[in-house]
Amino acid sequence: MSSWPNEPGGNAHYKVAIPRISRKPPLAKRQRVARACDACRQIKLRCNGQRPACEYCSAIGSPCLYSASKREARQIDLQRLEERVQDYESVLGDVLLHCPQKNLKPILKLISERHPEFLAALRQSARLPQSSPSLKFNLNLERMHITYRDNRFGEGLSLQRQPLIQTKSIRHWTSLVEDDVASHLLSFYFTWENPTWHLIDQELFIHDLETRATRFCSPLLVHILLLFGCSFSYGLHSFTDRRQEKALGQKLYDEILRLWAREKETIDIPTLQSGILLGLLCCTFGTDRLGTELIMRGAAMYYQTDLHKDGAPYFQCVDDDLRRSMARAQKLISWGVFDVQSLASQVYKKYSEWPQPPSIVFSPEEAASLDESHMWSPYPFQTPIFASNTYNIARFRGKLADLVNETAALSLKLRDSTPTEDSWTRGCEIYWKLLQWDQELPPEILQGRNSTPHNLCLRMYYHCTVINLCDVFEEYSLKQPQGEPAFEAAEIKSSAVEALGSLILYYKHFHGWKSVPIVMLHYLCVAGIHAIARLSPSEMKWMKVLESSVLGLWNMAIGWGRLGKAFLKIIGFLLRARKVNNDHITPKTAAIMDQLDGAYWTATDAASLAADYVVHSVPSDLTSTASDPGLKVIARSTVEDLIKAAEKLTL
Repeated sequence: MSSWPNEPGGNAHYKVAIPRISRKPPLAKRQRVARACDACRQIKLRCNGQRPACEYCSAIGSPCLYSASKREARQIDLQRLEERVQDYESVLGDVLLHCPQKNLKPILKLISERHPEFLAALRQSARLPQSSPSLKFNLNLERMHITYRDNRFGEGLSLQRQPLIQTKSIRHWTSLVEDDVASHLLSFYFTWENPTWHLIDQELFIHDLETRATRFCSPLLVHILLLFGCSFSYGLHSFTDRRQEKALGQKLYDEILRLWAREKETIDIPTLQSGILLGLLCCTFGTDRLGTELIMRGAAMYYQTDLHKDGAPYFQCVDDDLRRSMARAQKLISWGVFDVQSLASQVYKKYSEWPQPPSIVFSPEEAASLDESHMWSPYPFQTPIFASNTYNIARFRGKLADLVNETAALSLKLRDSTPTEDSWTRGCEIYWKLLQWDQELPPEILQGRNSTPHNLCLRMYYHCTVINLCDVFEEYSLKQPQGEPAFEAAEIKSSAVEALGSLILYYKHFHGWKSVPIVMLHYLCVAGIHAIARLSPSEMKWMKVLESSVLGLWNMAIGWGRLGKAFLKIIGFLLRARKVNNDHITPKTAAIMDQLDGAYWTATDAASLAADYVVHSVPSDLTSTASDPGLKVIARSTVEDLIKAAEKLTL
C-alpha cells in the first residue's frame, strides 16, 4: 500500500516545483541633473547635464550654455549693490571729513529732511568718520529712527519724518542744545502737555522763537519747555531708559534756576508762564509748598496786571493777521492760567487768586472754525490720528475750571467754619451745575469719538471734581435739608470712581505710559487709592485699574520726579494697612510694590519731601491701623502725613 504524498513517509517524487516568472533586470537609476542648459530648457527637453556639452547640444553642434539661477542672480545683484553702497559711503565719508564745516550743515540737513533713516544708517557705518561733531545726535528724532530700524519696534507703526515743531534759531536762546534736539523736545511738549493746560500759544511762541522777539518767548521759557520735553522723551527700545534725558534735564534745570533769579521780577507773559510751569515742576519734585507758591504768584500777577481783560494793551497789535492771533492767544492763555490755579486751589487747599474767571471766551462758532482740519497724532508716531477739537475742548475745560474753583472755595469755607444747611445748598448747586456741564458736551468731544489725551484728561478732571465735592459732604456728615433736590453723595461718588477707573484703562489702551501729561499724576493717584478699596478676586476691573495706576506712576516717576514715587509709597502703605495679599493684585503690581523699599525710596526722598498735596478721599477702611492703635491716620491726609505714617507703621 502506498502512502499519500502529504502523509509522513510519502514519496518525495510526488513533489512538483512551481514555475517562477523570471525577473527583468533592474533599470539603471537616472542621475538627477541639478540644472538644464539653456537650449534644453527652451525646448523643454531632459538635459543629461554633461560638461562641457550635453548630449543634445553635442548632437546639434550648438554651444552648451547655462544662465544664472534666480537665487544666483539675486546674489549677484545684491553684491553689486553692496559694492555701490560702499563706494558711495566712501565718497560721502571723504565729503564729511574734508568739507568745511559751514558747507557741511546744508548737506546733512537735506539728507535729514528727505531720509532721516538714511542719515541714521550712515551714522552706524564704520566707514564714516565717527568723530565728526555734525553727526552727533542725542534726544532727537534721528535717534528714534535708528532704534526703530534696529529693533523692529512697533509693527504697523511708523515714525514721523520730521519733528512737528522745527526751529532754526535755538542758538540765540540757549547753548545747551542744537536745533534738531530743540525741535524734537518742543514737539513733545506741544503734543502732550500744552493741549491740556494751554499755557503757551504755540503759534506766537514759535513766531517769536524764530524772529528773536520777546513778547511771547524768553530764554527762561525756552529752557523750561525743553526740560518738560525731556520728561516726555524716551528711547524706543525701552522708554524707561531716560539717562540721557536726565543728564540734559539737570543742565537745563541749573540754567533755569540761574535765569529765574535774574528774570523773576519781570512783568511779562513769558516770565509769568515760566513761573507757573516752574511751580508745576516743583510739585512733581515733592516740594509743592514752593510749587504752589510759584503757581499762585504767577496767577495773581497775571490777574492784577489785567492781562485777562478784553483790550489789554499787551495783546494789541497793528497787523490785522497778528492781531487775530493775539486775540486767540489771550483767551487761551488767560483760561489756561485760571485753570491751573483752580486745580491747585482744589488739590492743595489754597485760596484762589482769581475772584472771578476771565470774561473773554471762545464762542461755539469761533472754536469750530479754529478746530477745522486740526488733527492730533502721538508724536513721534504718525498714527493713530484723531480730530483734535483743541479749542472746543478748551472752551468746555474753562467752564469746568470755574466749577472746580467754586468746589475748592466751598471746601475751604467748610474747613474754617461749622457746616450749615447753606453749605449743603451750595454743594447741591455746584453738583447740578456739574451735571449740566456734562450733559451739554457736544458729541464730537465725547470719549467714544475723541480719545486724544487732552480730551480724556478733561473727562478725568470732571469725575475727580465730582469725587472731591462728594468728599466735602462725607467728611462732615452733613444731613440733607428737607426740600432740597436729592443728592446722595456716597452713590454719586461711587459712580464717579467707576467712571474714573474706566478712563484710566481707556487711556492706557490708547496711549500707554510713554509720554503722559503732568496732571496724570493726580488722576492716577486718585484712581489707584480708590481701586484698593474695591479689590477682590472677582473684580478683575479694579485689579487692572490698580495695575495701570501703579505702572503709570512708576513710569511717570522716571520722568517727573519724586511725587510719583511718593504716591507709589502711599499705595504700598495702604495695601499693607488693609493686608491685601498677592491674590488680590496682579503680578506686575506686586513686582513694583516689592521695589518700593530700599534703593527706589531713599532716606533722601523722605527728608526732601515737602508736599501738602491732599490725598483725595482715602476710604476709611484703608486707614485702619489696628496693629498700632496709637497711630492715627485720617482719611484726608497730605502726602507728607501719609509718608510719615508709612515710615513709622510696622505691620
